[in-house]
Parts: sequence; structure tokens; C-alpha cells
Amino acid sequence: METVQTEDKSYVRDIHSKALLNTDRVALENHRQKQRLLSQQSLEWQQIKIKVDELNTVKEEMLEIKILLQELLHKKEL
Repeated sequence: METVQTEDKSYVRDIHSKALLNTDRVALENHRQKQRLLSQQSLEWQQIKIKVDELNTVKEEMLEIKILLQELLHKKEL
């Protein structure tokens, strides 16, 4: 692949395809690191959402148990 340097040092132009190519390796690594971080944060949020859903389910079940116990106590009193 033959390239020529452009005015901006972080870009070169491919002579055959006329494509403008970024050669800034530091920016590429920063981008990849940011994408990994965003992916990790997204996974953590999904895990937190699952835990919250589980807690809400347990809360609903506990309320249902409480109501059933109250009904049982009420029937026993009669």
C-alpha cells in the first residue's frame, strides 16, 4: 500500500483508493479503551437491573405472604 502524508500528521492518503487513513495509534488505543469501559459499565448496569428485579420479586412475594398470614389469622379469630 502506497501512501502520502497529508498536512495533518495523523492522516495519510492511500494513493490507489484515495482513502484517508488515520495513523494516530494513541487515539486508536484511547478509543478502544473507552469502548471497553463503556461495555463493562453496560454489563454492570445490566447486572444491577437483574438484582433490582430479583429484589422486587422477593418484595412482592413477601407482601403476598404477609397478606395470606393476615387472612389466616383473621379466619382463626372467627
